[in-house]
Amino acid sequence: MIRLIYILLVVLGVSSCYKEDPQPKESKPVIVYPYVTDTITDSIPTLKGTTWVITGVRIGGIGNPTTTYDTLKFVTNTVYKYNGNSSGYSLYYTGGGFNLSMKGTPWGYLSGTIYEYNLKNGDVQGLKFVDITPGSTNKTNYYIWMNKI
Repeated sequence: MIRLIYILLVVLGVSSCYKEDPQPKESKPVIVYPYVTDTITDSIPTLKGTTWVITGVRIGGIGNPTTTYDTLKFVTNTVYKYNGNSSGYSLYYTGGGFNLSMKGTPWGYLSGTIYEYNLKNGDVQGLKFVDITPGSTNKTNYYIWMNKI
């Protein structure tokens, strides 16, 4: 009798199993939207071939800028001349502006953020630069005024 109940339970268990035939779900096409953070769309800005004049420098956060007329001539995408002396520079997009780093300035290896407006209009008014010379402990901020000529 126990055998009969056992066989009946096994037959009932096996016959009651139902396996669904899995079907792939309908997928919708993925829409990719471009992430645009600036209005420059076709090219990366360059300083190559331009000449700028530093008209003022303020060392530290207080006071008036010291008037100067130093010339920056950007010869290639990596070489510029500071008052005729060749040195290196870089300009690249950082997400909020463009990082301009210039070696060979009287204040060291300066690096700071400039913006699309500054590049298009040729006008920089007191933007902050810092000395990134390797090994330097200089924590001074330098504020630079310059115009494209």
